[in-house]
Amino acid sequence: MEPESKAPHVLIFPLPAQGHVNSMLNLAQLLSLSGLNITFLNTDHNHNCLVLDTDILVRFACFPGFQFKSIPDGLPADHQQAGYRYMEVFDSIKLVTEPLFKEMMYSGQLNSATGQSVTCIIADGSLSFPIDVGNELGIPVIHFHTISACSFWAYCCIQDMIEAGELPIRGHPGSLRCREVGGGFSEEGWT
Repeated sequence: MEPESKAPHVLIFPLPAQGHVNSMLNLAQLLSLSGLNITFLNTDHNHNCLVLDTDILVRFACFPGFQFKSIPDGLPADHQQAGYRYMEVFDSIKLVTEPLFKEMMYSGQLNSATGQSVTCIIADGSLSFPIDVGNELGIPVIHFHTISACSFWAYCCIQDMIEAGELPIRGHPGSLRCREVGGGFSEEGWT
């Protein structure tokens, strides 16, 4: 019988969007190179895309303490999970994924391959429920924001730009298109 690894077991849980998953996979690889045990939790939909369209299993096969796990997002397999329908993903995650995540953590389904419990959660900065579960179980949670510093700064400045009258951009031809597809600016402000 192989002795249990003494290295910490980190659960990494990205928001189910390509840029978020890619950033978190890079983080997972760096932590694996440091000798940590990693469980990468992805939605079933995104996990299936990774397995079918990339060499992701080969990429991480060299790390004995690394494993992939997946969790349902509650949406049908043929759901378009991008663009203007992405809010449906958020709603479904709140309704379906959140209680399943809690159940998986309490039942030990997310333990390492050797049975080690999760000792730290690194959750996407857009997901709040892993913090609640981590607090309940006494597991530290790190919120990891995958967006660039430039994007993060823009988010921080939006309120100032609205107050200064710079947003919404009036007379911009794209503003009507954004409103038609369910997001962006309207003449009254944010939609």
